[in-house]
Amino acid sequence: MTKKRLTYFFILLLLLLWQDTTQTLQAQSIKTTISSNNILIGEQIRYEIIIQLASDEYKVDFGIPDSIPHFDIIHQQQYDTANGNVGYLLRQHILLTSFDSGVWKFPAFPITVSAPNKASMQLLSDSFMVQVGYLPADSTGQLRDIKPVMEVFVVNRTWVFIGIAFIVTLLLGIVLYRFLKKQFSKPTPLFKNSVSAYAEAMQSLKELQMPNARDAASVKVLYSSLTYIFKKYYSRKNNRNLLSKTSGEVLLLLQTQVSSTNLVAKAAQLMRSSDAVKFAKYLPDDIENEQMLELTKLLISELEKRIQI
Repeated sequence: MTKKRLTYFFILLLLLLWQDTTQTLQAQSIKTTISSNNILIGEQIRYEIIIQLASDEYKVDFGIPDSIPHFDIIHQQQYDTANGNVGYLLRQHILLTSFDSGVWKFPAFPITVSAPNKASMQLLSDSFMVQVGYLPADSTGQLRDIKPVMEVFVVNRTWVFIGIAFIVTLLLGIVLYRFLKKQFSKPTPLFKNSVSAYAEAMQSLKELQMPNARDAASVKVLYSSLTYIFKKYYSRKNNRNLLSKTSGEVLLLLQTQVSSTNLVAKAAQLMRSSDAVKFAKYLPDDIENEQMLELTKLLISELEKRIQI
């Protein structure tokens, strides 16, 4: 082989290697975008991944996990493809939200690109930070009328009950006593009530007693009662028992029935505050307790206007 032919051979070999390297670099082009990184609780984020490939022979596997801390994936559609100016474009859209207030990191996840008779390539999507918050507090300082706390007169019926139990035991015996005790201990059916769900909820809220802010036990009872009244009202409106559902499950159902992020944020504030009092040993003051009671009334009233089930 002459020197001239050897030179041509090396030039051709370099051209082939350069073409293969160019195709590989084209297949590694990846871009991610998000609609917003500062949202209110329950608002949605649109996350888009764009991958540029050398040709349509490449196959892509998105390693998106089933669960992501502090985020809920609402919808993940099948990726679509299109011919771009250079190569072949593949797009993946993900719709997600969050019900945890704070600043959270949406992690990167692996993306595998492969083609027949070629080694697969491992890419990483971009990670990003998201700030999740509540609605801003009312800073106008405007006074609003509220109903005064009702004084409740409690009668001590201990000795009356003891006397009745003693008479019943003597006359009817242990069999009749157990029968009556069983009948009295039966819980009221959840969905069988002579009044509407809204009227029952308003009456229950009206009968609540505002606790002493220094008494942690009574404050826990108040917040547990507020959450129970809201869940029972919402259960009756949906004709299904939601009392045992988690806060996240109730909020996801609520988000599918109402389009107002304001209502979803109020419901999230109620249940997060209740969880903080019950589990985080947070003790709010009297003003916060009254504000939470008013928030529950407003939430149920607005839901009554919007939800027709």
